[in-house]
Amino acid sequence: MSSTRAGTGMPPGSSSGRSVTSSRPAAPALQCNLCNKPLATTCFLCACDCIFCEECTYSHFEHSSECPTCRRRLGENDFTELVVADSNGSDMSKTSMQALFSTKKSSSGVGLQYSDICQSLIQQIDASKKSTKFLLKQLLVESHRSGSRSMVAVRAHESLKAEHTHLKQLNSSQRLQYERTINELQNKLKARESTISEQNQMLKKFQHYHGSSGGGG
Repeated sequence: MSSTRAGTGMPPGSSSGRSVTSSRPAAPALQCNLCNKPLATTCFLCACDCIFCEECTYSHFEHSSECPTCRRRLGENDFTELVVADSNGSDMSKTSMQALFSTKKSSSGVGLQYSDICQSLIQQIDASKKSTKFLLKQLLVESHRSGSRSMVAVRAHESLKAEHTHLKQLNSSQRLQYERTINELQNKLKARESTISEQNQMLKKFQHYHGSSGGGG
């Protein structure tokens, strides 16, 4: 199945896919699964529960129908476009009404039937439910990732703290060992100096004795 519409460069489902408008801005933790940038304007929710920003969707699915995250092949109907709007309720209402009454009038000039309006509204509600499910799942995944990163950071901090304590103890032990070695060397040096001093005194006595003996003979 082709991943793009010929000559348009549009991602699958971009022209005939469903469009859902949210009154809340994207949460800071919600990121594109490909570029990891925060989702702020338009994003695409896939049937494989992956979510991508508009730029990554166009650049990737223009050349491939395979999801870059889970490697699942996607068709044109496997994409749901989510438009993240401002918190202004009029924007949401305007976008929803435009999508609801976008169907052209029939050749007889008769407007939309109530059944058509209800059917379109039901489809929008279903798309909104699916998009909300995807977003919640993505938020849970991102929260889990954030928690995992926090746990990794805590473990890394504890490991560095333990290593610092170990190095501190090792340094203290080596310093004590060096001090003992220096004291031993100083004691040996004093003992050697004392021995040399005694030998010098004995040499002087010997010289004095032999000098006196030679003078008396």
